[in-house]
Formats: sequence, C-alpha cells, structure tokens
Amino acid sequence: MFLSQRVDTPELLDQEGQPVEDVERSLRDLRKFNSLAGGVRAFRKTVRIAAPRPASVLDLGSGTSDLIDSLNDVQMRIGLDLRIEHLLYGRKLGSKNPILRVVGNAFRLPFLDGSVDVVTSSHLFHHFDESQNARILTEALRVARQAAIVSDTRRHIVPWLFTRLLGALRLIGRITRFDAPTSVARGYTVEEAMSVASSIGARASVVRIFPYRIGLVARSGS
Repeated sequence: MFLSQRVDTPELLDQEGQPVEDVERSLRDLRKFNSLAGGVRAFRKTVRIAAPRPASVLDLGSGTSDLIDSLNDVQMRIGLDLRIEHLLYGRKLGSKNPILRVVGNAFRLPFLDGSVDVVTSSHLFHHFDESQNARILTEALRVARQAAIVSDTRRHIVPWLFTRLLGALRLIGRITRFDAPTSVARGYTVEEAMSVASSIGARASVVRIFPYRIGLVARSGS
C-alpha cells in the first residue's frame, strides 16, 4: 500500500545554498499552513492538554516562531532553531508577543534540567529517524518540568495528495512544492510515534486532531 512505509527523502529547506527568496517564500508557506490548515489549532490544543497554564514553553525547530507566538498567555516563550536565518526572518515578520529566539541543536539543548514547563515541537519529528527522535525526546524531557510535546502530520495518502494539488496549482513556492509531500511521506503513524516514546521509557498519550494531525504528549517515566 502506498505510504505504508516511511520514505526518508531529504527536504530542500534543510539544505544549504537555497536562494534566499525561495527560503523566505517557503517559510511564509509554512506559516500559512499553520494558520489555515490547523497547525496553530493543533499546537495550542496539545499544549493545553499537556499543561493547562504553563508559565514557560520552549519550541524546538521553531522556524519563524509563529506557533509559539500564538500562546498569548505564556509568560516566557522560547523559539529554538538550528538555522539562524529562519529565526531572523521570523523576527523580521514580527510577533504579537515577546519571543526569545535561540540558535541551538535539539540533540543538545542549551538549557538546564527542568528549566521550562513544556517543550514542544511541530513538524520536527518527521525530519529524523526513530533513534534520532528518541534522543531528541530524551533531551526534551530532561529540560521539561511537566511534559514534552510532538505535533506532526500523520503519514497518509490524503494529506500527500492535498500537498501535491497545491503544488500543481502553483499555490505554494518552489521549495514547498517539493518539501510538503516529501514531509508527509517522511511522517509517522500514531503507532510508530508511540513506539519512539516507549523506547525511552516515557509515559505517552496521543491527541488526534482533525483531519490528519497527531500530537504526542510525553512525560518522564520516573
């Protein structure tokens, strides 16, 4: 069956040397996806389930930090990304709320144990294999006092076809036309995501968000 297995193809936005205008168009496309296709709603819903009133949230792979910017009542918002140009472009686009933008590696977070209430990530999980995600989730749980959250698109033929249609109609930029269906094919099923959490002994629950998004809420197993 098509997409029954994860297909790990590198995405263009992760590669060096892409034209600046194409990168910025792709980042704007991602913001539109989050706004119009349920990304913000999925992110906020999963955070509230994990911790109804967090005082601090760290978002891994934050990009332009639009998702963490949507948490209006969180006192401390931290957006971490490996690519400084993504963070700088997000600052250029502006924010409704103060955001601390940090360049850093999700495998080695530059934060103390238990230093924030919640650690989140959105559309980061599919970029890595199971063992890499286990390392990232372990780091996230080290830093999080309450919970670590993974939010992503579930691997399924429907979102794959939808992103292909958007590309065919030229409603998204060059990079996104390649990356969007690629990211769906790289995605995880609910069972696969739960398996990653189980491999590190985390207590995890799944939040299903219509239509094809999943949220994984993980807590330390101890």
